[in-house]
Amino acid sequence: MRTRKIFGLLLLFVLLVACQTEPGPARQVVNWEPDAPEAYSFSATPAPLPSPTGQPVPTLEPTPTAVTDVTIPTRAPTAVPEGVYVRERDGLSFFYPSAWLLGSEFDTVVSLRDPSLGLVVTVDYDLAEEDSSYERLRDDILGDLGESLDLTDVETISEQDILFAGDNPATRAIFSAVEADGQPLGIYLTYALVEDHFFTLVAFGDLDNINARLATLDAMTNQVSLDNAALYGLNRDETLILLGSDPFLPSLDPAQTTGSAGGYVGLLYSGLVRLTPDLQIMPDLAERWDVSEDGTVYTFTLREDAAFADGRPLTAYDVKYSWERATNPLIESRTAATYLGDIVGASERLAGRATDISGLDVVDDHTLVVTLDGPKPYFLAKLTYPTSFIVDRRLVATRDLEDWALTPNASGPYTILEYQEFEALIFVRNEHYHTPPAVPNVVYFLDAIDPLRMFKAGSIDQTFLGTIEAQDVRRPSDPLNAQLVSGTSMCTTLMQLNNNLPPFDDVQVRRAFALAVDKNALNNLLTDGLDLRADTILPPAMPGYSLDLAREQENMHSNAQLAQAALAASSYADGLPPIIITATGSNTDRDDLDAMIQNWREILGAEVTIEFVPSDALRENAGHIVPYGWCADYPDPQNFLDILYHSESDFNVAGFDDPEIDALLEQARTELDVVVRLALYQTIESKLLADAATIPLLHSVSDVLISDRVDGYVLAPIGVNFVRYVTLNPEAGEGE
Repeated sequence: MRTRKIFGLLLLFVLLVACQTEPGPARQVVNWEPDAPEAYSFSATPAPLPSPTGQPVPTLEPTPTAVTDVTIPTRAPTAVPEGVYVRERDGLSFFYPSAWLLGSEFDTVVSLRDPSLGLVVTVDYDLAEEDSSYERLRDDILGDLGESLDLTDVETISEQDILFAGDNPATRAIFSAVEADGQPLGIYLTYALVEDHFFTLVAFGDLDNINARLATLDAMTNQVSLDNAALYGLNRDETLILLGSDPFLPSLDPAQTTGSAGGYVGLLYSGLVRLTPDLQIMPDLAERWDVSEDGTVYTFTLREDAAFADGRPLTAYDVKYSWERATNPLIESRTAATYLGDIVGASERLAGRATDISGLDVVDDHTLVVTLDGPKPYFLAKLTYPTSFIVDRRLVATRDLEDWALTPNASGPYTILEYQEFEALIFVRNEHYHTPPAVPNVVYFLDAIDPLRMFKAGSIDQTFLGTIEAQDVRRPSDPLNAQLVSGTSMCTTLMQLNNNLPPFDDVQVRRAFALAVDKNALNNLLTDGLDLRADTILPPAMPGYSLDLAREQENMHSNAQLAQAALAASSYADGLPPIIITATGSNTDRDDLDAMIQNWREILGAEVTIEFVPSDALRENAGHIVPYGWCADYPDPQNFLDILYHSESDFNVAGFDDPEIDALLEQARTELDVVVRLALYQTIESKLLADAATIPLLHSVSDVLISDRVDGYVLAPIGVNFVRYVTLNPEAGEGE
């Protein structure tokens, strides 16, 4: 940490001195993705649907609610007086002369400049580590400055005790040095250690000017305020603190997002049903539904208390509008066809041949009848994806996305209180949501650089771990091990094989390539063995996952002798033509592909090359092998097997084509008996693996640290927003 902090100080110093004007913001935004890591296998069971309850259907004439203006309450940003710096995320604030210029921020360091005397001042307030002593900080700062600015004759002029933040002891030192051009330089350093944080104030400039500002710098140190009770004006005891990324506006629109309900959109909007962390489909805005005997007609009854954040009742008309908006070709939704395409008339609407979806019938404010183009047992599961979530037509129909995305009239458990660009996205509980969540406020920090350090300091309540961090924390002796939650996600990394292109038109060749891959070595190479080796297409926790099939396949892979025997039994035993891997991205190093290419060369004598193409041109340019990853959007095997291997699917990137597989997939789509349906998918998966349509490589494992003050946290294997399911226990620990 120390090298990074000193680099930050020097960077700010150089920028300020070079520009001699107030610098603009220099923040770093990080997108946090769960990193993959040893798996915890468990038996998967189907996610049962709630039993439908038939109710008489009213025949009232529809009376749409009038369109009126929407008023969205938001918190006005707190006014900060000139000459006061306030950092709401950790409670730090201090005074500085109003004529000074407030400059850049880098991680926990903030810079200022005294334009009249040319002094550069940096303030740092950060989590202390084992090496955060005054002596270490002093030596690091002087050493790095001496090297970077070519300083000589560095001497200590004075060193004495002063007070920090009222009555806390601090050390203040003055140093002199000579720059390369012979000019004298003065350095002011104040250091204080308060509980688990340290504070430094460093000033650079002419030594006489340092002495002239000595009283000012001492006063700044003494008048620092550390208020950890509030966070952006919210009570920290009632606020869940997470990490996020600066919001991309289309990702806040249910119709346009390609993300899951685990993101911001899942806090802001709800649909008729929702998915729980244990993968159960539960009522949300609908309190119940009735399904016809043939499985093609769903009659949803909305909750009487369903409402938007401004209190306006949410009706079946809003549902119909939201779904027809998502399928409007002008919206260009990338998900509407997948998640709403089973409804009669949706494809015509998507193609621009209809102005509405004919399969949607609003009976009254609380009753919606949905007719499908055939029995689709996974239809409810699809409705847990954000595409079907409900927006306020009064707002979105009359304004551009830029005007309402960050000031939504939410239908979900939270709404946006305030957005501070590059800093924080602040959510507050939607009190008009039918079941308000237990946590009143949620704050996402958007500019984190060292998440693990922030978690240790108690600054955030959750963080995903990378491979190196997970290796340490998984050890029982690690202090953070008790706060670790791990689980296998519904993601599989695969090598998809093209059976239309010689020599992969021969199943024995495909089997030879599958058998030759050393999956254990690959897992160790990519994740140090922290991910779960995949021997099936379906990941654990997916309904239909077969542990027996996984064990059967495990015994047949990474076997050089079997691979060579399969090749010898093929029609290409005398020699293989050149093999092409088609991958997305640019021509960069791919350790995973290189390792498999080496396997195939050594065991099969194959010559394999890689060609890179844009992601939207993958299927059209598919070679023999296509590396691909897939994460489930809803807990149904159709979301893996049908989408990836039906010959007409856009996501069948390698163009695998098998009429028998197509027929089985089409049969499974409409089978209403859950047991029979899952057995069909297990048959399909077994056949796909026997025919070597793919080489499963890894199932991703997530390692997450969760604060002791968060109760009820469940790491879902799919994109489910856990926030609505947890409570806060402020009396628990605040981190290590």
